[in-house]
Amino acid sequence: MQKNLGSTKVNRMIRWSPFMLFLSSYMPLFLLIAFRQFYTNKSRMIIDEGLLSSIVNYFHYYGMATLCVILTIIGLWGTYMTFKNLEAKAENGTVVSISEISSMNDEPLAYIATYIVPILSEAYSSFVDCFSIFLIMYVVYMLYVRSKLLLVNPILNMKYSIFNIKYRDGSLERQGILISKDRYIEEYDKVKIYNVGYQLFYGIKR
Repeated sequence: MQKNLGSTKVNRMIRWSPFMLFLSSYMPLFLLIAFRQFYTNKSRMIIDEGLLSSIVNYFHYYGMATLCVILTIIGLWGTYMTFKNLEAKAENGTVVSISEISSMNDEPLAYIATYIVPILSEAYSSFVDCFSIFLIMYVVYMLYVRSKLLLVNPILNMKYSIFNIKYRDGSLERQGILISKDRYIEEYDKVKIYNVGYQLFYGIKR
């Protein structure tokens, strides 16, 4: 059992899952950018200048908004498929006893305040604006996938709860991050945990 829970080479999230989770975590930002750009430039949609001119005009004023909508759809679909896969495999996990637990459900509040407010101040009307936001998002993504921010996701928190846990693995006490549909998990509860990465588990309360 120790080998099963301690391994980080098995049961790892599918390759694209971190990217999908990242996209879904920024869905509120993407939708706000899209709404702002569509609304601000609503009078600039001209369709009587010829097909090519209309296409160029559209992407000039609505290119960022369109990309944000596409990324939102991809992120939601990818996140749905990731957790559908995890829920199907979770029954192959191992039942452990929780010795300590604390909620991480308040983390998305600081996450939103830190990044969404500054990014919304941009106009996205020039190449420099668009390049700047892509550069910022790339840096945030690299930090995101290499840290516990992977599950700091306001969309995810609508359905799942995230906990810091310590649990008994035989005679050893281990720790990790648990994501579960169960809103209330307490010390000494029995939880079936399925390893999805280094110190990262999907859990079902027994």
